Amino acid sequence: MQEPRANMAFTGIASFAKLPVVEDPVGAGADAVVLGVPYDAGIGFRPGTRFGPRAIRDMSTRYAFGEAGSSERGYFDIETGERMLDNVTVVDGGDADILYLDTDYTFTRITTAVARIVQSGAVPAVLGGDHSITFPVVRGLEARGPFGLIHLDAHLDFKDTVAGVTLGNSSPIRRASELPFVTEIVSIGTRGIRTSEVDLAAARARGNVIVTAREVLERGAGCALSRIPDLPRYYLTMDIDVLDPSLAPGTGSPEPDGLPYRYVKQIVSEVAERFEIVGFDLVEVNPYLDPAQVTALVGARLAVETIGAIFHGRTGELRRNRHEQDC
Repeated sequence: MQEPRANMAFTGIASFAKLPVVEDPVGAGADAVVLGVPYDAGIGFRPGTRFGPRAIRDMSTRYAFGEAGSSERGYFDIETGERMLDNVTVVDGGDADILYLDTDYTFTRITTAVARIVQSGAVPAVLGGDHSITFPVVRGLEARGPFGLIHLDAHLDFKDTVAGVTLGNSSPIRRASELPFVTEIVSIGTRGIRTSEVDLAAARARGNVIVTAREVLERGAGCALSRIPDLPRYYLTMDIDVLDPSLAPGTGSPEPDGLPYRYVKQIVSEVAERFEIVGFDLVEVNPYLDPAQVTALVGARLAVETIGAIFHGRTGELRRNRHEQDC
């Protein structure tokens, strides 16, 4: 008879939340598949996010399901008094194949990996990597379209080109907007002094909704929630720099005066209650700029709680139109 294992965070293989690793999601029977995309060739400033998935996985062992003394599945949220993910099967699908200097090869492999998860019937939970990966990830979700895109980020990421480069980390929302199955786009948390008037005008001309960090900080998360169009489905992309750098310093382009974790969690939780989330990514965690590993820890918790919110939202009470007067 095998003795029970303590399964402490610092032992064993650092898969996401110490979950099983599967090579092929088809046939795995998973509800959600975590996919790493260790790519940072789209960075225009400080590189290092290619190691983001590994750093997030390492810190996610802190949130391992089934630690010593616990036989329950999922996790318990003391703030809501609810157990999350207890009837949900989540697996770690490893990493998309990346080849340095070959953007076409890499982006094709990312799209193929995501499409395979979609084929399996699972929700892709993607860990970046720089923000340029959002475009090939969303491209891999074509079978789930049409859907809108909710974008939590300090930056607009709607630049068309940088000296002829169209697939950098300042352009993923622009590229995603060109996909025929992406409909409404809502950007939340935008701030700083590097947004171009041209990019802002282009985003507004397309009809994108833009909620600045100042609006959220002064009026609450309900301000952002009230601005999201009522669609059946959304994809969620989260740049870790939407958070204030006091919470997430380990990122390439931090901006002061960001959102607190509580507001981001509220937005994610209520978005998941109002809409079906077809997938999400969490990008721009840079362990080279994160000596205390706090950004990776915050990113790991945000990823866990986003998966929890998605599946809790599918069984929870819908709260549409709750925030009509909040903004």
